[in-house]
Amino acid sequence: MIRLKTLVAIVALTAVAVSTSLAQEQPDLGLMGAEMRINQEELQKYSWDSKVTFEVDGVQRRVDTYSARYVMGGMLEKMQTSSDVAKGKIQRPDGSKLKKKELEAARAFALEANGQLDNYLNPLFAEKAVASAGETTDGETMRLKSRDVIKKGDTVEIELVQSSWRPLGVKIKTTIDDSPVDIDVTFGTIDYGPNHPARSVTTTEWQGIKLTIKTENSNYVKQ
Repeated sequence: MIRLKTLVAIVALTAVAVSTSLAQEQPDLGLMGAEMRINQEELQKYSWDSKVTFEVDGVQRRVDTYSARYVMGGMLEKMQTSSDVAKGKIQRPDGSKLKKKELEAARAFALEANGQLDNYLNPLFAEKAVASAGETTDGETMRLKSRDVIKKGDTVEIELVQSSWRPLGVKIKTTIDDSPVDIDVTFGTIDYGPNHPARSVTTTEWQGIKLTIKTENSNYVKQ
């Protein structure tokens, strides 16, 4: 009888140990989300340089550079410092050329699609994307995937270093006017400062024309 009780006690202790170990392995998504929000709030104290390249059907058409910073209220402000526009007309898949107003409309659509990233990097939405996610791990890499973060049907998949929770990249799938928008972001780290989107690639379509916007951010300086 004593041996049986001892065996039961050992099994119970083993079960508790396994349960505790599994609990420790589960990340605290609420805490991770709060840290992501704090990181994004800290990032708003910096200014940086931004290079934006526009491609139409895989052909580079325009390169703009900006000085960027956040102003009061968390609004992103960009001051254009240069622009290089390729010569020649842009054609539709059927060979017809775009008129000036159509070019302006296509660029406005591309800027709106690219601007979606700023919405997802907003501190509150960044926190929501982490805190509401389901998670998977693969070695030292953790992936968090959430849905309906800003609009119904969107998805946000964040890749992080499991041991430090440092973000490596994020893939966002959303829509504008029923057109799919894919945003692929690679993160960098400021020395003794927050993580930041170092490079992003936004792809979408406007009236059958494939638009790609590549953004490279650098020279982060605390204001």
